[in-house]
Amino acid sequence: MTRDTVICFRTSEELRKALEKISETDRRSLSSTIEKILYAHVERKEPKGFAGEKRRYSRKKTSAPALVSGLDGTVYAGIVHDMSLGGIHLSAPQDFPCELREDFRISVVFTLPGSERPLTMQCIPRHMRSGVQTSIGASFVDTDFQSYQTLQSHLVS
Repeated sequence: MTRDTVICFRTSEELRKALEKISETDRRSLSSTIEKILYAHVERKEPKGFAGEKRRYSRKKTSAPALVSGLDGTVYAGIVHDMSLGGIHLSAPQDFPCELREDFRISVVFTLPGSERPLTMQCIPRHMRSGVQTSIGASFVDTDFQSYQTLQSHLVS
């Protein structure tokens, strides 16, 4: 990111001292501290961010163990990394059989932090990256109402 714009503004002596104290604690320049604070504020006000986020729903980071199964019904251990009202990002073992097709479905069973009831989400894989683990971004389809409602409550809390 290039920094080619200068912004000047007036502020109180108290605010300047507070910002300088934060800068010193974070070991940043005053300009860097102000920029960091402004970026955080803009992100809260504009969830789509500066780069024109393409997702319809913002994602919430999490770390939850999951059971993942594909068309053949074999169950694999996975991990949910983040989720939104529209989909989920998870990792599965490298040998998890997954395809990027509209008619390919995976089932993901996991429990949200602080919850006792497992959720079962039916998904269509949209993005996949292989490595030591298979990273999968998937959108929700055919999910039961109660699971979706529980997910929604978790995401807005």
